[in-house]
Amino acid sequence: MRTQQSRSLVFLQQLGPGAREVYEALPGLEDTLVALCAAARQAWPGVTLAEEDFLRHLASCLPRDEEPSRVLATVHAADLYLACACVRGSAAAHVALERHVLPKAAASLARMRDTGVDPSEVVQHLRERLLVPEGDRPARMAEYQGSGPLAAWLRAAAVRTALNLQRSERRRAHAEEEAEALPLPTQAGMADVELDYLRKNHREHFQAALSEALNALPTRERTVLRLHVVEGLSLERIGTMYQTHKSTVSRWVVRAREAALEGTRQRLAERLRLTSGELHSLMRVVQGELDLSLPSLLSMPGAS
Repeated sequence: MRTQQSRSLVFLQQLGPGAREVYEALPGLEDTLVALCAAARQAWPGVTLAEEDFLRHLASCLPRDEEPSRVLATVHAADLYLACACVRGSAAAHVALERHVLPKAAASLARMRDTGVDPSEVVQHLRERLLVPEGDRPARMAEYQGSGPLAAWLRAAAVRTALNLQRSERRRAHAEEEAEALPLPTQAGMADVELDYLRKNHREHFQAALSEALNALPTRERTVLRLHVVEGLSLERIGTMYQTHKSTVSRWVVRAREAALEGTRQRLAERLRLTSGELHSLMRVVQGELDLSLPSLLSMPGAS
């Protein structure tokens, strides 16, 4: 049986000495906590979260320099409950977030379409940043404090993410422009004249063939390759997202690259009338430029 004071004790134990005494002296603390827990469960009936976990999370989020009764009266407990469950990896909480909260954040991105930012890509970035832990650091959803609606907090986070992506895209485009202006590196054992000829005359064919080969990859391999090459996610972090070991993710990445190269070779062989020697030389160029081309091609709309 739960004792009458157990909720208060769990809550107070999470507070520092100074705040503990202030909240402990608050009249009706137990009843207030009971009401907050009940309201949170009612708001998200399909989300299961241990009451003790929620109370500890609630205590850790409350500001220490404001009047306790006002803080408890204004905290968005139901949203904080959902956020806490998301941080703890609750599948039901993730579903609730996707259905009821994230769409509101996505709606705020509609006005940014003219900037070249893809709202669906922004939401995907936001989803990964919020729900995927980074090493020993919890998922960033833990940073939500409950002082305002969760939807408003996510809208602000979505706009920041969109602006960051926009800046990254500008830097990438600038880097590509600079790379185009630089002489391409030569491959050992091949004549510079031959390399320049192949690059100059077949660059567009190579880019088109590689793009088609990437789009032909299975969805999982293409997504994992994009997360690793474009987003810079570690194999370990991608493994966490797919609930598998990083060595498995490494095999997926290697397999995706090999499949992309083979698909490119087949498409070039079909389109170009090259001798076997010329095709072999061109594929050596392709392998040398693969890492330069993957980020831009995988970042294009429809490539994820």
